[in-house]
Amino acid sequence: MTTNEPNPQTVQPDAFVLTGSFLVVCRAPLYLEELARRGLRILLVTPSAWRTEALAASRDPAHPAALVDEFAFVDGDVARDNSYLPGVLTAARRWRETYRIVGAYAVGETQVEPTGLLADALGVPTPGLRATRACRNKYLQRWYLPEFAPVSLTVPPQERALLDTEAVPYPAVVKPAARHSSSGVRTVADADALRSLLDTYPDHETVLVEEKVAGQEYSVESLVQDGRVLFASATRKDTTDSHARTFVELSHTVPNDRPAHDAVLLDANARTLAALGFRDGVAHAEWRIDAGGRPYLMEAAARTPGDGLCVLYELATGAPLEPEIVRIALGEPASYPAPARVARQVYLEHPPGVLRDVTVDGFGTEPVWVGDGGLWPRIAPGAAGDAPALRAVLVHKDRGARLTELSDSEDRAVSFFIDAPTVAELDALEERVRAAITLDVEPAVPPGVTHVLVGHSPVMLAKLDTRLPAGSVLVLEEPAVIAARGLAGLPERHPSVAALVPAPTQDEAHPERIADTVPRPERVRAVVPVVEYAVVTAAALAEAWGLPGAGPDAARILRDKGRLRAALDGSGVAQPAWAVVDTAADVAAFRDARGGEAVLKPANRQASLGVQLLGPADDVAAAWRHTTAADEPTLRAAYPDAARFLAEQRLRGAEFSVEALVHEGGIGFVNITAKRVQDSRYPVETGHTVPADLPTGTADALRDGLARIVKTVGFRTGVLHSEWMLAGDGRPYLIECAGRLPGGAITVLIDLAHDTDILAGLLKVLEGRGPADPLPVRRGAAVRFLTAPAGRVDGIDGIEEARAAEGVRELHLAVEAGATLGPVTSSWERAGFVVATGRDGAEAARRAERARDLVTVRTTGAEGER
Repeated sequence: MTTNEPNPQTVQPDAFVLTGSFLVVCRAPLYLEELARRGLRILLVTPSAWRTEALAASRDPAHPAALVDEFAFVDGDVARDNSYLPGVLTAARRWRETYRIVGAYAVGETQVEPTGLLADALGVPTPGLRATRACRNKYLQRWYLPEFAPVSLTVPPQERALLDTEAVPYPAVVKPAARHSSSGVRTVADADALRSLLDTYPDHETVLVEEKVAGQEYSVESLVQDGRVLFASATRKDTTDSHARTFVELSHTVPNDRPAHDAVLLDANARTLAALGFRDGVAHAEWRIDAGGRPYLMEAAARTPGDGLCVLYELATGAPLEPEIVRIALGEPASYPAPARVARQVYLEHPPGVLRDVTVDGFGTEPVWVGDGGLWPRIAPGAAGDAPALRAVLVHKDRGARLTELSDSEDRAVSFFIDAPTVAELDALEERVRAAITLDVEPAVPPGVTHVLVGHSPVMLAKLDTRLPAGSVLVLEEPAVIAARGLAGLPERHPSVAALVPAPTQDEAHPERIADTVPRPERVRAVVPVVEYAVVTAAALAEAWGLPGAGPDAARILRDKGRLRAALDGSGVAQPAWAVVDTAADVAAFRDARGGEAVLKPANRQASLGVQLLGPADDVAAAWRHTTAADEPTLRAAYPDAARFLAEQRLRGAEFSVEALVHEGGIGFVNITAKRVQDSRYPVETGHTVPADLPTGTADALRDGLARIVKTVGFRTGVLHSEWMLAGDGRPYLIECAGRLPGGAITVLIDLAHDTDILAGLLKVLEGRGPADPLPVRRGAAVRFLTAPAGRVDGIDGIEEARAAEGVRELHLAVEAGATLGPVTSSWERAGFVVATGRDGAEAARRAERARDLVTVRTTGAEGER
């Protein structure tokens, strides 16, 4: 008997092909769940490296992989064009004989093009051949989209040696043509750096060399169906390129929280999709907007956005993206709602080392350890009007994992997800969450470290780059200061620096913590206190490691002007009358008791910050508000502040400083500097001259005063910078004393005047190699600081003339056109300086003043141009 009914055994079941990394697919289980809900067979193409893990997971009913019906394991290399194509098409041809394939989608980057070819041949929805090919290759994007391309050179492997590196606009960005996750993308500053970097890429890899576009980075995520954009939204990104040579993404905000550029981004994105002939699917394009508002396409992808962007879209809209992507891939009508909240994923930077633990304080949230290969938890959205919320903290590494500096996305260790009704609430929540998360990382100390700097100084590091071997310096700095000053890429900028380690360098209440945080380098020879706020912890670290230093007790005294005053009472060191003050009324009483004059100052700040000279008519309450509010938020960590304030007798007379290198309590090298101070209630220094022109008796009195300080406070080894005033009775009165190198270019003057290197002398005593002997003065050296009226800087004239003036050794500008200058109330508000030398101090001073007077900083303020 015959029949026209088909044999049930010959009916091909409907199936859907997913491609991409097994881990990426399983971390987005909604694709699998959506396909399984429709009764489709799920066929997964994934790299062969996942074979063992994938097959084992597929046998676990609780694992998303249990929904996969068949696997195809393929071989390829992300750095080689089309290397996955043969394996993908071989698997597809086999499956085509068994199943009716109704759709295909590439979840990950590496198999976008093979998936597009597969879908095109089967006649199912696809982004299109041009889109899938161009979206896998950055130089094709430059070819198809010149309107949005930066200046760019494509360098095939065989042409690397022919590249004219001098013709490249610097700084330049070098990026592999086919990789993803910021892998291999670096900034280079010059031709030498470019040539060196090109040598590190595999011989077969094509790279792009492009101008570096300065500006905010964004991405635009788009759902496209039948060539029509159903949904598009901009995401703002932060990346490491703000402070390093790399481009690792540190945060994503959905939707863009700085929407001024949204119209430009969405228009450019729509034109990009049209130029690529993008038909069906999801697009993820990354953009930069320069200072002129011009959009530049960094790269475009025809697949799901990476990191936690799909999670962010669900938190922002209340709806997942993945079901709509599946609908588009199946040719079903799709739609997606507009965001109703603002969501953000933040990746925390970390020091190199071994990850011991991650804790979250005060949010009732435990971190989820997902490791390099684990699944993410389901992060469910809230309602549109819900309060700001921390949704999850993910640890992307395992305990005991060795963390490295961030060079690509795979190096990141911890991220968190937050959302809120408004941007302001989201920003405030981010700050609270950052403060609540602690990464316990045992720092990795490179084996070549011989010198540990406690605190960061670009001037000192520039010197050490020429004096110490590469990789011999370990810099310790507060995490908040690293972030505020953009220091994370420090080893890339300074050859001498082996690593930058976040550490509690300013925790004066518990200075012993620093030794618990930082392992002792095997070859360490010296601990150097670099900045004022690290003097105490540097002394504690040297003590713990058995190295020469100031001594913890002496360091504590030198960090607090009130403690120093108390310690020196009865020592024979002349001091002005003084009192610790707690209120404005205390200041007023002190002033009134001394003829209506006083000095008000913080006990533990630097750079004349908050120091005021008060007369009978001055508003003490306003002065108190100014002094107590004076701070350096980019230089000081926010420890609970035991701030103290002093009122002192106002003296009048010439001012000097004495710099000395001390070895085991004995003073060796000594320098005396003459100081000039502006005629204002804010006694900010306007110049220094070395040597100070002093009678022998006065110079001896200054040296004797410093020796008394050393003996009284028990200072052991290091450098002292003391400031004095010669009052009307001819005696030197101590103004203050610090246990670190002086600022204000005094070290430059010392080196020029004495033909020495005071930093080398400091390293000698701190390494325990003996005292730094006295040295004669060879010439005069002087610095004069540039100032200008408050207002907006319109321009600076006379720079080249000043640099060419007789005796000028250095001219430094601290401002540029467009900056805003306020009144000079501390050293940080000066506009720059000029250093000059001469036969003696007087000639050096005259030359510095002539050069200073050639420079005009033009400002426009409230009263018009000045």
